[in-house]
Amino acid sequence: MNKDIFDNIGRTISDAAETVGRKTGELAEMARLKNQVYGLERAIKKDFTDLGKMIYERYAGQGIIDQDLLPICEEIAQKEILIDQYKGEIDGLKNEI
Repeated sequence: MNKDIFDNIGRTISDAAETVGRKTGELAEMARLKNQVYGLERAIKKDFTDLGKMIYERYAGQGIIDQDLLPICEEIAQKEILIDQYKGEIDGLKNEI
């Protein structure tokens, strides 16, 4: 009788250890896949940024652009003007200090 109890306990512990090992592997695989997704999403964001830069550079250099994109490009141009003004003010303040 005692042997049966110990055998049952041993099987239960063995089964639990096997389940934990399998779940650990599944969690590691899930983490690996999530990392892959995150890396690809970052790459897509960089591609969108590069695409936006190319579109804006075309607007700034040639003024030729799809009319739907024109308002955004004009806003960027206005912001660049403000940045230049602020940088000039910063330089002026540095000279006074």
